[in-house]
Amino acid sequence: MMSLTGCNIKDQPRDSREITFDFTDGTQGWTGMFSDYPQGEEDFYELEFKWSGLPEPLDTNQMAVKLSGNNHSDDLFSYMFTRVRQLIPNTTYQVTFEIALASNVATNSVGIGGSPDLALGAGGLAYQPGDTVDDAGWHRPKFNVALQSGQSNDVMQVLGTLGVTDTTTVYTLTDRDNILEPIDLTTNEYGDLYLLIGFDSGFEGKTSVYFKTVTIKLKYWN
Repeated sequence: MMSLTGCNIKDQPRDSREITFDFTDGTQGWTGMFSDYPQGEEDFYELEFKWSGLPEPLDTNQMAVKLSGNNHSDDLFSYMFTRVRQLIPNTTYQVTFEIALASNVATNSVGIGGSPDLALGAGGLAYQPGDTVDDAGWHRPKFNVALQSGQSNDVMQVLGTLGVTDTTTVYTLTDRDNILEPIDLTTNEYGDLYLLIGFDSGFEGKTSVYFKTVTIKLKYWN
């Protein structure tokens, strides 16, 4: 009789995926989006999503994705998303994000309207994210966002803030993750998930973040 130890099949997920984006050759399927600003004011709000080298004093030859906007509305929501396919349809996965980013924000700093030390969130939807335009002509997200208040919800989980150290004045690399607290996200009938990373600003100024790498792990246990 053969005895197997150290591995219990009940402890293994029924489906497990790991995806890493290093942005060495472009945005790799991510799309940038912005909400909570007036229609037609993209230039005034300096909205920017692009493939870019890291900013100085970091190694500018290392590539990243830049997400940037100037928060004139005191409520600008900046985010990016990507579609993951061929998961199990109508199934809830536990999802973790490991993000390496460059920020020039000081921890617990003070700014006009609010602190520039914004909450960074990650999560996902079963449908493609986007905006609607309300009766006042403002872009509004099609889903509920609570990041400006520093709260997690069933769409996006707070992974920390953009602050690096109390004395930060230049761009510095830092890491954020939710490894100890995965978020539950449910696929649609086709087995798709749209994964999100972003920040919702109360700071009335410009915020520019560079995402160097993103690793996403999805596990289904039931």
